[in-house]
Amino acid sequence: MKKINLKKKIFLKDMILITGTHSSGKSMISPVVASLNKVEPLRKIYYIDQINNLLYLKKISLETATFLINHILDLSYYEQLIGRNMNFRAEDETSVYNAKDTKKLIRRLKATRGENVIKKAQKNKKTFLLDTHDGLWFSNVWKNLNIKNLKIIHIHRNPIHVVNSWINSDFGNTDNSLLNQLPSFYLKGQLIPFYALKFKDDFKNMSKTDRIIKMVAICIENEMFNLKKFRENFISIKFSEFTSGTDFYLRKLCNFLQLKKTRSTIQILRRERLPRSIQKEDYYKKKKRIQNLASKKMFEKLLNLEKKYKKFYG
Repeated sequence: MKKINLKKKIFLKDMILITGTHSSGKSMISPVVASLNKVEPLRKIYYIDQINNLLYLKKISLETATFLINHILDLSYYEQLIGRNMNFRAEDETSVYNAKDTKKLIRRLKATRGENVIKKAQKNKKTFLLDTHDGLWFSNVWKNLNIKNLKIIHIHRNPIHVVNSWINSDFGNTDNSLLNQLPSFYLKGQLIPFYALKFKDDFKNMSKTDRIIKMVAICIENEMFNLKKFRENFISIKFSEFTSGTDFYLRKLCNFLQLKKTRSTIQILRRERLPRSIQKEDYYKKKKRIQNLASKKMFEKLLNLEKKYKKFYG
């Protein structure tokens, strides 16, 4: 049988992708970006994370991954424009109650379906906003998407803070959580996160904290390695710099995205307590906590990772 090339005509033209590793600060910056003019409410589509993970594990081809993600993005954009699959859970980041104009958004429930909705959104440059994990790992996917105006915001954070957050989320314990957020696979009856693929044989005998340090190291080193693949329509922001220098970085973001602040932006900044400074005492407290939980070897690995991170990002 002759090989079939998968292609899809995509109508999504304008998209902002916010990405970073787990606990890098996406949840802080995403609502700020969502508050800007012409930006649609934030979407988190975990299917896309899983498709990328399958690609990383070589379970599917780049062509298949690109086709599926193109289709999912188009469908999600259209459904958002007509008010389908709205999230009314008030505590969620993607809730309609966290949108710039909740009433206007809810009116979409009565919107007429069809191509005219899409054409109107394209004319007004309604920008789709997606939050995804580990996006820098998949430069080939984003480059192959047929999106005319795709802009990527990468946020990164000191590994001490990331490891501490992963400990709080119990990411080192894969067996007891039904809602385990990390993509995983089974090896000899043991559930192992795909971040641990390179040390899968040692995973079972490691402490939870040692597992986390090694997984975070893989994530951050992978991001630093892949950063050079991104040049155009890309910006990388440090969590601590955005929190302490919010006004400066917000202007920088607005210039990069060619968008403007709204009244909602001020409200979001207050809610997120921005700007704010990160106390050194908090940093040292987290560092000491990790030292008490980790083996000497893994704690030294974390300190070396932090040195690499600071040297790389400045």
